[in-house]
This record gives sequence, C-alpha cells and structure tokens, in this order.
Amino acid sequence: MLRRSRDVEFEIDHVHTAAEAIGKLDLNSYDLVIFDLGLPDNDGVAAIHRISLAHPSTPVFVLSGDERHEIAIAAIEAGAQDFLPKQHLAGQLLTRMAAMSIARQKRLRTAELASLTDSLTGIGNRRATDHAFERRQRRRVGGSPVFGLAMIDIDRFKSINDLYGHDVGDEVIREVAFKLSKASDPDWDVCRHGGEEFTVLFSSSSIEETNLIADRLQSSCTFSHGAAPVARVTASCGATLVEHDDTFRSASKRADYALYASKQGGRCRSFIHDGKSIHPVTRVDLSPFAFAPSADTTVALAFRQGQSKV
Repeated sequence: MLRRSRDVEFEIDHVHTAAEAIGKLDLNSYDLVIFDLGLPDNDGVAAIHRISLAHPSTPVFVLSGDERHEIAIAAIEAGAQDFLPKQHLAGQLLTRMAAMSIARQKRLRTAELASLTDSLTGIGNRRATDHAFERRQRRRVGGSPVFGLAMIDIDRFKSINDLYGHDVGDEVIREVAFKLSKASDPDWDVCRHGGEEFTVLFSSSSIEETNLIADRLQSSCTFSHGAAPVARVTASCGATLVEHDDTFRSASKRADYALYASKQGGRCRSFIHDGKSIHPVTRVDLSPFAFAPSADTTVALAFRQGQSKV
C-alpha cells in the first residue's frame, strides 16, 4: 500500500520477524517502524517495549488483527505512537497516518535536540550526557564493548575570566569544546557538563587504552588563545572504565576523584581510576604547557568509598 502511494514516496525495508526488525534498527536509522503484532516470533507488546527502549526517537506504528481496546492500550503503553486494526486498513489511510507520524516525530526530534544541546558550544549538555550514558549501558546487554568516561576541567578558569573578561572566557569554553570534539572519534559523546567542565564517553576495552585516550583528550586542550596578552589554556582530566552495574553517578564519582588528583598533582595532566586506586597517566607527547611524570614517579593514590578527598 505504501509503495503504491502517489502522494508520498517511501523507502521501505521489509522483514518477517521481530528479531530481524531489531537487527535492522541497530544498524540503520529509520523514520518509522510499522509493526505487526502477528509476527511468528513476537511475544506481544514486549517487542514494542524493547524497540522503544533501544530506539526512543523512532516512532512505532502498530498493526493488529485484534481489535480489542485493551490490546491497543497495551501497545501504546509499551511505546507505540499509534495503533490501527487490520480490518480498517486502507492504502490512503495508512499513507496519511504514516506521513503524519513521521512529521510528528521529526518535530519532536527537533525539540529534543534543542533540549540536549548546550547553547554556548553547540555540543551536548548535561542532560545529553545522561541520555548517552544510559544508551551505552543499555546496548551493553547485547554484547557491545566496554566504554570509558572522562571528565575534563579547564585549569584556573576563574583567572581567565578575571584577567581577560567573561567574553574571552566564553571563547575559551567554545574552543575547548571544539578541540575535544576534534580529538574524539565520531561515535564518542562529547558534552559540556557545566561551567568549565566537560565529559566524554568513549569506546575502550582496557585501562591501557583508556590511559591513551585520557592523554589524547587532555593534551588537546593545551593551547594559547587570543592575541597579546595571550591566554595560556590547559586542562586536567580524570577518567575511568564504566562497569556493567555502574550508574552515571557512580562512574562519574570515580572519574571526579581522578580529576581531583590531577588538580592536586599540579594541573595540566590526567589521572586514571581503575576501580581500586588512582594512577597518573604517563604522557607520550610533551608540550611547553604539559606535565610529564619523571621516570621515578610512583604516585598511586588509594581510593576509599565514601571519602571526599583522595
């Protein structure tokens, strides 16, 4: 019916099972899912709930041979945007409802994107960090790789504001956001946590890899800003690997302890929290601004749950 539509042109991928549909959704971006409750491997509205949970920005339109009111309500409560009994199915009606559903969702996506964007830098805001963290944790159930969390804080930012003014301070925040984004891989989530602090969620499978990524992010934020008098900008970083049972609060607490160690250690450096203790990152690339641990550096700060200092 949709292919025969003269009013709207649809590009359609047609699959025969709920498992195939979920597989397609994990690999591609779609404007609409038209879901038949009568699929052979379907377990009722539970499949709709799984799709809505994993892909909240993709509307689900349900078709069913069961006209009962309670089925329609259950589908909507599971996350479906609309419900249409097959007995009432007609080409023009289906086309119109599909087109309206897509248009409605695009409007919602625009509003959602605005609510997740930091107005100063154009990257994600604190709410976007929460969403990205939850999305990554959900996907790990399906065997996705481990990921890491880094917290980056601009060093002595108050001094920049005091010496050069808040306009320059805003320029520095924008430039750090740009440099972090440039230093990040396309699938990483770079967000402004608030003030002069940023978070980055990144793919990583080991402490060693996290060590390199933390150094890469932190060193990208070492630069000179503006004409004379030049503002010298550096940043400190704390990072950790996210465990399967972590919440954003528990993971960010470890990263924050590592960030605190970086600040206490003299700034312009990175520390890693491995879940038990905190260690300095050994820098590979040196710059005029950078801290480089000497060969005899043996700093290892013990971490105790509940303490406010390291």
